[in-house]
Amino acid sequence: LWCVVIGYPAAYVLAKVLKGRSREAIFLLVILPFWSNGLVRIFSWAMVLREGGILDTALNAVLPFKINIDLMYSYPAVIIGLVHSYVPYMVLTCYLTLQAIDDSLIEAGRSLGASRRQVLWRVIIPLSMPGLIAGAALIFVPVVGSFMEPRILGGRTGTFYGTVIEDQF
Repeated sequence: LWCVVIGYPAAYVLAKVLKGRSREAIFLLVILPFWSNGLVRIFSWAMVLREGGILDTALNAVLPFKINIDLMYSYPAVIIGLVHSYVPYMVLTCYLTLQAIDDSLIEAGRSLGASRRQVLWRVIIPLSMPGLIAGAALIFVPVVGSFMEPRILGGRTGTFYGTVIEDQF
């Protein structure tokens, strides 16, 4: 769900809002996680989310009071790691379908009196549904089978399908 919530608007901005060099720069940021090893990404998140980590240090530098943030070995840490690993798949599949939507269809909806929200819900989302479904199907199985993120970022908290399967081996 978080991959859709983050990935679809990002894909829309890439496909329909940004042009030229800015689109290329943001697109590079989207595909950047593909260029690194999954284990390196997970350990990087561990350095950010642990007590005394980058997030904790940054918040203590900005806030006037002391705050301890330790998200390691928690469910939110696992979600952050999984979303970071798999949201590029959703962005890429949605981007391709949104790019294929002709801008004249959006203009036609607007010229017929539809609000931006109505154009979104009645034109853009139905036409981009194949990309949403493909992205969801593409990330569902790997997310369900993930065991590195729950083990490293979640510790022993909670039970995930991937960790149960790993325990069987």
